[in-house]
Amino acid sequence: MKTQKLSSPKKHLAPDSQKRLLAYSTAAGLGAFFAGQSAEATLVQAPGLAPYPHVFLPQPFGSTNATDLFLSIEGGSVTNFELYIGPDLFSHLTTRFPSQLIDFRGFVPDTNNPTIVNGQPLCPPWSNGGTNGYIGPFFGGMIIGNNTNTFTPDYAQRLALAYQTGTYPFYQYHWNDYDGYPYEFSGFEFKGTDGQNHFGYMDVQVNFTNATSSSLSKWIVQSVVVKDCRYETTPDAGVTVPSFIKITSITQDPSNHNLTTIDFGPNWSNDNTNTFVLETSPTLDPSPVWVTDPNAVVSQTALADPIHPATYQAVTQPGGNATQFWRIRKQ
Repeated sequence: MKTQKLSSPKKHLAPDSQKRLLAYSTAAGLGAFFAGQSAEATLVQAPGLAPYPHVFLPQPFGSTNATDLFLSIEGGSVTNFELYIGPDLFSHLTTRFPSQLIDFRGFVPDTNNPTIVNGQPLCPPWSNGGTNGYIGPFFGGMIIGNNTNTFTPDYAQRLALAYQTGTYPFYQYHWNDYDGYPYEFSGFEFKGTDGQNHFGYMDVQVNFTNATSSSLSKWIVQSVVVKDCRYETTPDAGVTVPSFIKITSITQDPSNHNLTTIDFGPNWSNDNTNTFVLETSPTLDPSPVWVTDPNAVVSQTALADPIHPATYQAVTQPGGNATQFWRIRKQ
């Protein structure tokens, strides 16, 4: 559905109003953390990477050394993964090393028995490791587990890289705050301290910064941030990736009785428009009472594909309240 063109300029809501609407919309999806789990299953936050967000930094600017970080999901002496951040591009000005790599690798602790793998990144079905070798993100509603929807990358478990000759880094933008994606997760499996196989997901973001040296300007890795990491304590139990909603824009048309347009999207999936409800309340504190907005019309504006999220739009005519708040809720 095309967005309706209005004759006069749209009025953007105040930043504070946008922040509050976004906060309520995001909070409405928190219950999905446990969606699709069996009664025996228990999804917990990984203590080995706490507290969150957990920030990993590369070597100092210009260093020729890589950064090897060994991660434990449950904590303790068992290492499950290696986070590798290669030297930045300025350390290779003479050798012209082509790129700075950021890899997320399963860790094999016993070189004499390489079949023992304590941790392994996974990909959803459309991410073909033979094509690009990168970890593809899991989105809301996808299942990480023993099924055809997950497989191990067959080349390199790469999160991102920056090329020597490029103006901008080439990276899996799913792992960054890309407009339209509220949350994206890296799926993984690991051997727990109980000796059993467990599945989980990690909310990870790769940050780049532009650095200059001797008149050369390059994009280099600034940090890798793990914002959240959760795993299933029940052996071999699949994990359903939580669904969230992100507000991308809020506008009002004062020439048309403040007709309000809210653009939003879940993380990736093509959901039926009937699953989304625009709710309204005259107050936020101390106890807001949310009711369905009878004037709201929700439509889908773009379909999801492997590299673009689905997008939706809610259009409503404000009521007679002097103050009015909205939130998007997924049924």
